[in-house]
Amino acid sequence: MIVYGSGLSPFVRKVLVYAAEKGLALDLVAAGLGRGGPDFAEASPFGKMPGFRDPGADGGKDFCISDSTAIIAYLEAKYPDPALIPAEPMARARTVWF
Repeated sequence: MIVYGSGLSPFVRKVLVYAAEKGLALDLVAAGLGRGGPDFAEASPFGKMPGFRDPGADGGKDFCISDSTAIIAYLEAKYPDPALIPAEPMARARTVWF
């Protein structure tokens, strides 16, 4: 799986820290601020960091999404164990809020 962005971005770091805690391997590809080319543009049509690509996940096609919270929600649903987002509504809301 690929994350497009800069390690200086707090939103990119949010995804990278989540993935590390989850035990998931993500490749960070430098993008944003005029970099990244068509792959980044496909993953993040508005050019915002982070962009995300899960190769072959969508019936053999790449699944692309942007926004750190959306990326984490996708990864939590795809890889539920270990659960890092609580099921209890208030705890879940506080976790997603951060």
